[in-house]
Amino acid sequence: MQRQTRHSALGIAALIVSACGLVMLLLSMHYAHAPEHAAMRELPWSLAALLGSSVGLAILALLLGLGSVLQPRRRRLFGIIALLVTLGLLIAQLSLGGWIRDQWHASHPPTDAAAAQPFAP
Repeated sequence: MQRQTRHSALGIAALIVSACGLVMLLLSMHYAHAPEHAAMRELPWSLAALLGSSVGLAILALLLGLGSVLQPRRRRLFGIIALLVTLGLLIAQLSLGGWIRDQWHASHPPTDAAAAQPFAP
């Protein structure tokens, strides 16, 4: 009779950390799409902090998930689920960061350097 292996504690931790990162991403998405911040007249530092900490949690979850998948004699189910959630989370964070950058550039058009300087003979 074969002994039943246990689930990887690293995989469970990775899944919990990626869930926390997902919650922080949802908060930053809600905050970024609020009418007072969607115009991006000034950079809301709390939005940058939320998105940055969400990226940090995703990287931590990615490392924990990789560690759980590589762990011998443990079930890898939670580690694989955490890796899939984390990869989706990173794609969503990149998408939100691109949207924020586009909104920033749309509200702050570049000034023409030649038109700004007076003509000097």
